[in-house]
This record gives sequence, structure tokens and C-alpha cells, in this order.
Amino acid sequence: MSFCLMASFVEIISYAGYVLIAVLMLLAMITVHEFGHFIAGKIFGFGIEEFSIGFGKKLFCRKDKKGTDWCIRAIPLGGFVQMLGDADASSAKADESINDLTEEEKKVAFPFQPVRKKLAIIFAGPAINYVFAILLMTGVYAVYGDIKIPSVVGSVKEDSVAAAAGIMAGDKILSVDGNETKYFSDIKRWVVLAPSNEIVLKIDRDGKEMDVGVTFDTEPSKRVLGIMSKPLADSNLEKLSLSDSFIKSVELAYKMTEDTLIYLGQVFTFSRSPDEMRGPLGIAEASGDAAKGGMLSFLFFLVQISIGIGFINFLPIPLLDGGQLVVYSIEGVTGKAINPKIQEKALMVGAILLMGLLLLTLWNDIPRIFNRLLG
Repeated sequence: MSFCLMASFVEIISYAGYVLIAVLMLLAMITVHEFGHFIAGKIFGFGIEEFSIGFGKKLFCRKDKKGTDWCIRAIPLGGFVQMLGDADASSAKADESINDLTEEEKKVAFPFQPVRKKLAIIFAGPAINYVFAILLMTGVYAVYGDIKIPSVVGSVKEDSVAAAAGIMAGDKILSVDGNETKYFSDIKRWVVLAPSNEIVLKIDRDGKEMDVGVTFDTEPSKRVLGIMSKPLADSNLEKLSLSDSFIKSVELAYKMTEDTLIYLGQVFTFSRSPDEMRGPLGIAEASGDAAKGGMLSFLFFLVQISIGIGFINFLPIPLLDGGQLVVYSIEGVTGKAINPKIQEKALMVGAILLMGLLLLTLWNDIPRIFNRLLG
């Protein structure tokens, strides 16, 4: 018993370190995101009052020569760039005192700018998260190359679902539920994305194709077929030029976005449980696992976080960049600003949705993490 308690204590201490890693990762990606808004604002010559990482109480602030306050706040779950003339960090409405601005100040105040510039500044935040992820993976591919392992089973673990289904070493898995699996990595992707715990693998065994049914008894994120690929050979490591690395990185970003859309579609059509959604605690847990996997694993996880932040902020939810893109797009088409009262109600709905999402992910994360720590 004492050994188990000691092991749990060590695990908890390790987890605390992973939480710190996760916080630093999130802060880094949030900084990248807000830097997109900031740079776009500078390009268009907007006045910028504050660049802040985090919400809540100010822990540190320093004003630069241009009059911008650079701040770190107490709650590291987001950030914002507040433009001159904004009532708050969301840029959803103008400050009541904007009419008191001088004519020179109005020229650089956000509320007085044309819609196209507002759209560009809002769009720049999530867009730069994608740019960052693509450039990072371009460097990874250019340095390490791309691993291409054929979807051929090298070995099958005893007592696994694959063994129970009759899958054998040497079988080539052609598809999962009709989705082509050209490489071994494709197998895991489609197994995890399958909405049902019962899937069908099409395999090639000695030139003969057949369908094999596989049944899981766990949530999708923990599905394990129990198969291993053939040993990695030099022929599996494809050297890529810088241009090919860039193209491959764009394809990866597209695939990650597509997978997220597939997952959300399954959740909203009730064909998949939302229990797998992770929040801040879940990200901390995953960042620790990524750190254990080495530098490549950690960099790949960083790419996932950056794309995740970019994707979420593109969603048309009030308070997020996507919601503002919708508002200013409507304004651009109709030529009229949306009624401030309607915007306030929309912001309230957005706040409720985001709070509900946070509570849902905490509901998912806390029991799983406690079970993991305490065994």
C-alpha cells in the first residue's frame, strides 16, 4: 500500500511538471495568436492600447514608446489585443468615449475603420496559428524527413482485438470502414475516427481480399487494435526538399482540420459521445505524454495545439474571432452595423456556450486524471 501511495505521489509531482509545460505551451501559442492580431493592426496603422496574455488581474504591465501596454494577467486561458476605441478586449463594440477622440485619433481607432480592415485584423489571429504550425512542421520534415510505413501488419499482440478478429502478420490492411489506409498511420487515424465500436477492415492476405469485423469495448481515443508495423527500414524514411516539406505540412494541417470537423460532426449528430473532449487539464495530461515521447512527439503536439487554437477561433461563436468575422461580414454585405443590443445578447450566449464547454471538458478530464494518478 505504501509503495502504491509513493508511486502515486511521484506521479502527481510529475503531473505538476506537465501542467507547467502545458501552461507554457498554451501561453506560447496564445502569444502567437495575439501576435497575428497585433501585426495586422500595426500594418494597417491602428492604435493598440494593450497586448495581454491571460485574463483577470494584471500581474505585470509595461508601456512601450507607442503607448501600448504589454501585460501578463492572472488567468492563463487566453489573451487579447485591445485596439484604440474598443470598449473591451472582444472588439465587439466601441467605447462610449470614442466621440471624445481627436480627429487624428479617430484615424487609427478601430471603430472608425472600414470593414475590410476589421476583417483582416480578426482573421489574422487564427490564421497565424495555422502559419506557425505549417512552418514548424516544414522544418521538421526538412530536417528529419517523412516516415512512410506501408499498412502491412508486422505482428499481432496476443489477447488483442486484432487477434480475436483473426488478423495475422503479413496482412495488408487496405481500408477501415471504406476509408483507404495506404500507410500504417492511416489505420490508427480511421480507427479512432470511426463513430461505432464495430468496424470493418478490408485486408489483403496472400493476394486475396476479405472483410474482417473488429469490435472494441472502449472509447475511440483509447482504441488499440494490437498490431505492430514491420520494422522501420531506410526505405521507409523519405527525404523531402524544403518545398515538398512545405506542401506536406499544408496537407497535414488540412488533415488535422478535417479530422476535427469529422469528430464535431459525429458529436453534433449524436453518433459519438463528447466524453473525449479535453480541456486545459486534458491538454496538460497530453503535453506530459508528448514530452515523454521525445522532441519529435513534443513538436508534433505543439503543432496540434497551434492548429487547435486556430480552428477553435475560426468557429462562428460570439466572443471568438469567428463570431466577429460573421458580424463584420454581415456589416460588409448590408452596409449597416448590427444593433448593439443584439450583439450584447449574442456575446452573452457565446459566453454561456464557452463556459458550458469548459465545464464539460473539466467533467471529462478530472475523473480520468484522478483515476490515472491514484490508479
